[in-house]
Amino acid sequence: MFYSSESFPLLKVFEENFDQIKGELLSVIERPVVEVYKSTWMQERENMVRTKDNGWKTYTFRFFGIDHLPNLESCPFISRLIKENPSIVTAEFSLLSPDTHILPHKGYTNKLLRGHLGLVVPKGDVRIKVEEIEQAWEEGKILIFDDSELHEAWNRTQEHRIVFMFDFEPTFNVAVSKQICRDVLLSTNDKFIHSIASRDKWLEWLEVGSFPLGGV
Repeated sequence: MFYSSESFPLLKVFEENFDQIKGELLSVIERPVVEVYKSTWMQERENMVRTKDNGWKTYTFRFFGIDHLPNLESCPFISRLIKENPSIVTAEFSLLSPDTHILPHKGYTNKLLRGHLGLVVPKGDVRIKVEEIEQAWEEGKILIFDDSELHEAWNRTQEHRIVFMFDFEPTFNVAVSKQICRDVLLSTNDKFIHSIASRDKWLEWLEVGSFPLGGV
């Protein structure tokens, strides 16, 4: 269920630049959840989380090939890394608050793998489980897994857990990556995605390559 990062040497650039990535995280970590077309954190789905208070939020740079320009502009080093690795189809900071449990769920496709670069990992019971296998994050290390398998994560400490989370096409084929994005946006019945915009609008944004700056 988990993969060695040694099998994907092109991803080593993220581990090698851990300090710069964490530095940009710290520069935006206090930004509030506001309108999605601004540089902002986004509150993730309440139906997937068991928590005391706003337990899971993300700071999105790219979502299935569609760039969130304000967030990219706020983190120029990360922006450059993402642009230099176009087979990465989603990328974001993912913050899990204390006493929060992301419930078991599956991702959108089995044609991608997911990476977590540990940025802030408190000591204690903070782990991810894929099917029946549990793993702990390490700061500065990438944990890779197939998120189309049933998985969950929890943070039973009193500190935030934060990772740089990204999905990538495992052969690093750019054309295949873009086709996967199109296939997902065309076929998904995810209510959250369709609450934001219609299927046609998502495909239009994919063609442009970015979300509109004036709001969705």
